Amino acid sequence: MDAPDSPGVNQEPIQAFCEHVPVDPRRCTITALDASVGAAIGAGIGAGVVAPVAIAAGMVGAGAGFVAGIPFMPTGLVVGPLAGAAVGVAVVAGPAALLGGALGASVGTIVGITTPLPQEDGRTDGSGAPTTSPKENAVINPVVH
Repeated sequence: MDAPDSPGVNQEPIQAFCEHVPVDPRRCTITALDASVGAAIGAGIGAGVVAPVAIAAGMVGAGAGFVAGIPFMPTGLVVGPLAGAAVGVAVVAGPAALLGGALGASVGTIVGITTPLPQEDGRTDGSGAPTTSPKENAVINPVVH
């Protein structure tokens, strides 16, 4: 994932939102990004977990759509099962994706709130350790003897 300071992330909508929240703007940006990524991952997991049930519901919906499409032959025999399958899958997978997205967003929010922020000198909040490894520091700032 792109870091919040990287050029690949469009921060304008997030920063506009964060101007109205009485929190450090960097903390708000990190939390909003973590929550949105968590929601996307959670929705995918939620829909994936109920996939077997959603497939069965899609098959039942396709059968019902076939029966409902008989009076509208020949188009009804194509459109009816497709629409029935789509509704059957959506009835099962939609709420699961919604619940998974909500849980993922809450986990992402917790992660965003508790993640230490990098300081100007390369340390994180409450830590004396640099955010880069000693090997990277040695390459970036070689010690001259």
